[in-house]
Amino acid sequence: MAIKGKGRTKTRQPVRAPRREPVPVPVPFAKRRGVQVLAAFIAGLLVFWGGIWLTNGLREQDQTTERAQQELLRRRAGAAWKSFIETQAGTIGTVTEGSPPVVLPQVSAVLAALGERTPEDAVSTLQGAVADAKEVSEAIASYDLSGSLTGKGFDKGEALRFLSARDEIVTSLSLTREAALLGVAAARLDVADRAAAIARAQTLLALADAAMARFQTHQNEALSAAGFNPQPGPPGVPGA
Repeated sequence: MAIKGKGRTKTRQPVRAPRREPVPVPVPFAKRRGVQVLAAFIAGLLVFWGGIWLTNGLREQDQTTERAQQELLRRRAGAAWKSFIETQAGTIGTVTEGSPPVVLPQVSAVLAALGERTPEDAVSTLQGAVADAKEVSEAIASYDLSGSLTGKGFDKGEALRFLSARDEIVTSLSLTREAALLGVAAARLDVADRAAAIARAQTLLALADAAMARFQTHQNEALSAAGFNPQPGPPGVPGA
C-alpha cells in the first residue's frame, strides 16, 4: 500500500513584502495651520500700523489745513486793523510805512509862533486840532479790536500787542488834544504871560510823541504776529 505524498516536496509560498501603510499626502505650505496663523498675525499688524499711518496722515493734513486757515484769519485781522489806523491817522496827518504817524503837526507850529506873536488863525487852528484829535481817538477807541482778534489764532501775548498799540495811539492823541487846548488858552493871554502855558503844552507834545513811538513798536510787533513784516523807519525816527 502506497503512502500518499511520500517523497513529494511541498511548494513553499514566496515571502511577500510587508504591506505598505498609506502615506499621508503632505499639506501644502500655505495651508499649514501655523503658517496661516502667522500670516494672519502679520496681516493684522500691517492693518493696524496702516490704520495708524493713515490716521496720523489725516490728522497732520487737518492740522496743516487748520494752520493755513488760522494764518489767513490772522492776516485778515491784522490787515483790517492796519488799514483802519492808516486811514484814521491819514485824516489828521501823514503815515509813512515803518515810522510813527505824524498827526496834527499844526499844533506844534502854532505853539512855537505863540511865543512871539499871535497868528490870526491860531485859535481856530488849535480848536480844529482839538476837535480832530477827539474824533479820531474816539473812533480808534471804539474799534472792536478784541472781537476782531478772537478766534483768529492769536495767543494772549500777541493780542496784548494789538491792544497796547491801540492804547498808545489813543494816549498820544489825547495828549496832543490837551496841548492844543493849552495853546488856545495861551493865545488869549498877553504874549508876555504865555511862557508857562506854552512850555506845559510843549511838554505834553513831547509825551505824545513818545506815546506814538511806543505805538509804532507795538504795532510792528502785532503786525508781525499777524504775518506782516513791517519795514523799519529811517534812522533817527523814534520807534524805528
